[in-house]
Amino acid sequence: MMINSVNDYIAAASSCCAYANLRGIRLSLGADGLPRMRTSSRYIELDARWGDRPCRICCPIDPSATHDAARLSAALKHTDTPLLAGYQLLHNELRIGDRLSDIVIEVLPEGQTLDRILSAGISAKDARRLAAEWIATAEALTEVPFAHRALSTSRIIVCADGGMALYGLHHGRIERSTDDHRAIVEITYAILQTAIPNAAYPSVAELLATTDRTELCARLRAIAGEAKVHPAKRPTENLQLITRRLLDRVDFSNREWIGIVSEDRIAFREGDRYGYLDMLNNVIIEPQFTHVEPFHEGRAVAATDCGVGLINKQGEWIIAPEHEDICWSADYNIATVHNDHGWSLYDSLGRRISRYYDYLGECSDHRIAARTDDRWGYIDTHGCEVIALQYDDAFEYKNGRARVVLNGRPLEIDIDGLEIL
Repeated sequence: MMINSVNDYIAAASSCCAYANLRGIRLSLGADGLPRMRTSSRYIELDARWGDRPCRICCPIDPSATHDAARLSAALKHTDTPLLAGYQLLHNELRIGDRLSDIVIEVLPEGQTLDRILSAGISAKDARRLAAEWIATAEALTEVPFAHRALSTSRIIVCADGGMALYGLHHGRIERSTDDHRAIVEITYAILQTAIPNAAYPSVAELLATTDRTELCARLRAIAGEAKVHPAKRPTENLQLITRRLLDRVDFSNREWIGIVSEDRIAFREGDRYGYLDMLNNVIIEPQFTHVEPFHEGRAVAATDCGVGLINKQGEWIIAPEHEDICWSADYNIATVHNDHGWSLYDSLGRRISRYYDYLGECSDHRIAARTDDRWGYIDTHGCEVIALQYDDAFEYKNGRARVVLNGRPLEIDIDGLEIL
């Protein structure tokens, strides 16, 4: 499905609430604070992380791109090689406005792209080592077989655990082909010329006279000064297999979810009950609540048919669901709780730490406005009355000051209850 603009896609991909099934997608930002991206006539690609894994979120922007991605995704399901990124097309996965768009997710290894390594500068020794590794990788790709058809130094990742892997596979095909031969030569030369700029090399056209990949790689190996044939150092992770395993863990039943994402917990709804998922769509807290709120500092307000309570991230009750209302203040690790007895203060372990009042306000500057028998004062976050209940009215503290009314006279007091003149 086509989208209106690059900005539409970025806005949608940046929101964890816009994905139908994937959880834990976070875009990677550049030094300018903007998402790292690449655009072409067929795709918009964004660097991201899926949970703890680097990945790219790619949106096909014309029907032919979607068709090609579907074909490649199906073909790569039967391919097991650590030399290629994981690649999977997901239908109707990203909500953009009122429409659903297909996306491709590419799961990547940890490491650096080859172009970034070269731009940072390398020694002649490292250049020959990288060139030899690249030549061995290019030769090993005949085992798949896979033709990338858009190879460049920015599409090659030098893996943190050794070896190289290709990504940006959109134009690729599972076939034996000479389509990549020119790029293989040009990338080899780019590596060598970074550290050995004045060396004379055979022309690209001369090398492309051969159509045999093994022969081509042998000639490049000689140019790089590496007479010995080394097998490709393969990345330790099989990204195709890892991608399939990750997606196997995603529940594509399209639970109705409400987009409250906090502290690696996502609220969702099944029928008329709410629960929580983790960032990989696993059910962590079964749907059992009539109402839920986001987690803050490991606590969330939740309600059942019996009342309102406070839960931890495992769904265990910290404050039993037997109250009329609860306001959790994560900044101070306290909760104001209302029930038949009135309002009182609870700590983060679910212990009541104050007496009952007719009303308690919100906490600010470690002070909470409290009212009993139409008299107002303040308690602190330990539940102690620190300013006597003597005022006609009292308001929330801001920057160490609060407005109160005493015997009909408005005035301002400091944190200790002293009038500010």
